[in-house]
Amino acid sequence: IPQFARDGKFDPELYRGLLRANGYTTQVFEEIERESAAVDQLALGISQSAFVSAAELNRLIALQRQTRTAEYAVIEVGSAAEKIEITDADAKQFYDDNLDIFHTTEKVKVDYIELNIDKIAASIELTDTEINEVYAQYRSRYAQSETRKASHILFAIDEDDAAALSVANTVLDELNTGGDFAALAKQHSADPGSKDNGGDLGTIARGQMVAPFEEAVFAMTEGEIRGPIKTQFGYHIIKLTELIGARQQPLEEVRAEVIADARRARAENRFAELGESFENLVFENPDSLAVATDELGLEIQQTDWFTAESGSGLAAETAVRRAAFSEEVLVDGLNSVAIKLGFDRLVALHIAEHQPAQALTFDAVRAEIIAQLQIQQARTDIAELGEQLSNELTAGETTWAEVKSNHQLNSELITAGRTDIPDELTELGDAVFAMQPPPDGQYSYGGVALTNGDYALFELREVGAVDAITAEDRETLRRQLLARDGYGLYQQLHTTIRRRADIFIDEDALRDPEGARYEAQQAANYGRSTY
Repeated sequence: IPQFARDGKFDPELYRGLLRANGYTTQVFEEIERESAAVDQLALGISQSAFVSAAELNRLIALQRQTRTAEYAVIEVGSAAEKIEITDADAKQFYDDNLDIFHTTEKVKVDYIELNIDKIAASIELTDTEINEVYAQYRSRYAQSETRKASHILFAIDEDDAAALSVANTVLDELNTGGDFAALAKQHSADPGSKDNGGDLGTIARGQMVAPFEEAVFAMTEGEIRGPIKTQFGYHIIKLTELIGARQQPLEEVRAEVIADARRARAENRFAELGESFENLVFENPDSLAVATDELGLEIQQTDWFTAESGSGLAAETAVRRAAFSEEVLVDGLNSVAIKLGFDRLVALHIAEHQPAQALTFDAVRAEIIAQLQIQQARTDIAELGEQLSNELTAGETTWAEVKSNHQLNSELITAGRTDIPDELTELGDAVFAMQPPPDGQYSYGGVALTNGDYALFELREVGAVDAITAEDRETLRRQLLARDGYGLYQQLHTTIRRRADIFIDEDALRDPEGARYEAQQAANYGRSTY
């Protein structure tokens, strides 16, 4: 888990500190991890039992890589809506029948206090003696490992490994007889990121490159040229341009980093110490945040207005909005329980202002209702007209040219694969690619309602051949299908287990506000759902 590591290594002190800050003991956290691993093992076992048949894969390849040529025209709902007359009586009737949807959105402002590791760190002052002690204690953290600068020329392997190797050896011979490395890199290298810079790869540290390349670079002497070295990217000719030895960075050079590390470490410990007090104070003094503020030296801040669905700043956090609109905060006027926002923030809320939802008058929403009813009627009319024209085209009762002329429709011709269809025409693409290929020398016709209410008519002219697919692309597609089907299998199991589960609701806890608050606090502390 990356959060428990410093400089790429597990740090037991950091591990325990972060767990304490989030209300966990090592025993509880590791038990949760064990349970999670057991669930993951089940999920993996189920999902990896999926399989894809050759017929299924071939069919999908055909659909994905086949092209179709069609001409289409769109009957737009917007232009039709403008011509529809809606009376005030119709609009008023809709308003009366739907009073529950015509109201302002309920919103609140909350006071809050926040315990934040970054703010704690910023307030910590360190003496020169303390800075020296931290540097001495973690001296190895500020040591720079050996790095090297290198350039390369890459010869990509297509289908012929021997051909790439032969070219690489020819270029290597030219280099060994005085050839210019930068010029040859620009001429031959298949690496677009470095070829125009003479093959320069910049500074390389261990762990950055694939193993064969790294082993060669860190075995070379400065100025040496070596190759060809084979990796999964092809054959490389490498030139070591500079060797930068390991060195201990002096305190003067890393002073700012040492101070930041020391402040962060102390802030994490301080956060862990204050976190429990924070949770207890807001819980034990539910009528106000003032007690917690006085005890912990925190400032009461206030949010802007926000709703249950959206907000800015602190209210952008879903957990904050959920707490603000909970019964205990909004109705009972109590503090929220301490809310954990990641590993390094604790907040608690208290309602400051509340603006309930209010009914809107008919006059205020009249124009909106009329526009909505126009769109609804236009959608219905256009869908009926579109289906009628599609049927007439299919039956040969009218022609494509007559439809476009009579209804003043502009058309466009597309020749595309299924994945090339624009998102706004997804339904059209589905319909075009679902249709059987037209008989030789003839066209097929169809129509489909689009998500935005428009209706698309189309003339399918031609079904193209399926492009060839490489073995690598075929395998990639097979793996994608396996991932999709495996996920579906596990979701089916998950749904079945939930459907068969017996849920127990503790009615006594629901009737006991203090008991319910205690359970909520425990759930917040230990990440458990409470029923």
